[in-house]
Amino acid sequence: MLKKQYYSYWLIFPGALVFFTFFILPSLMSFYFAFTNLDASFKVTRFVGFDNFITLYENPSNLLALKNTFIFAIVTTVFKVFLGLLLALLANQMLKSRLLLRSVLFFPVILSSIAVAIAFKAIFHPSTGILNVFLNFVGLDSLAMNWLTDPAIVMFSVSFVEIWKWTGLTMMLFLAALQSLPQEVNEAAKIDGATPWQQFRFITFPMVIPVVNTNVILSVIGGLKVFDMVYALTGGGPGNASNVINTAVFKAFAAGRNGEATAANLVLFLIVLIVVLTLNNVINKEAKR
Repeated sequence: MLKKQYYSYWLIFPGALVFFTFFILPSLMSFYFAFTNLDASFKVTRFVGFDNFITLYENPSNLLALKNTFIFAIVTTVFKVFLGLLLALLANQMLKSRLLLRSVLFFPVILSSIAVAIAFKAIFHPSTGILNVFLNFVGLDSLAMNWLTDPAIVMFSVSFVEIWKWTGLTMMLFLAALQSLPQEVNEAAKIDGATPWQQFRFITFPMVIPVVNTNVILSVIGGLKVFDMVYALTGGGPGNASNVINTAVFKAFAAGRNGEATAANLVLFLIVLIVVLTLNNVINKEAKR
């Protein structure tokens, strides 16, 4: 008969086994495959050391993908967190339509990324898209652009779609934090003559810093690992102008360069790990101050 102290270990064993088999083990194998010549049939022909990583560095399109990934992650994180906080403050007001407002703002989150990308691909069409048609109709022809085919702005267009889809999630996390704050503190500050801005700056915002940390970390991870939104909107084009690391990985796998693709995936893992640990450390230090 099992002793009581072992019950918990046996209960988590099935889940731990599945997690190890389908997540941990493949991840460890990828570390090895990144240093091999992995052919199209996924057979290791020879150990090549750092050759795959050197090939990645020497390919200009991969460096552009790295740059685009950071641009996408930074732009989307800043706007998702900033707009999410503003919308949470709005949705937290005692409005008669606040429940409807929250539902409408959160609605894009539940939509399929592919469906959203297809819709915005039609909206951004240079000649028949509703955005350019509207701009031409109101006399703002100079603002009508090739949103998804101009290399100079394509990453910002894709970033806009990502922000539109996921800002509702950051809003909900902020809203949950705002509703859990003790109202007595704000009421006391209001009696003492504090303005709404002072209440937010010195009371509300410091108390939601942990949620800011959560939203920043989640947004950065999502931005660095983005694939579906970029691939569905542009396929990494025009040319390689909107290529990100995961679309480069996908194209390398599709071309049979499996060792190179696995190496790129390993680079992405290390980038995410370093960036997230650094951000978490910096934000926690600021919160303690």
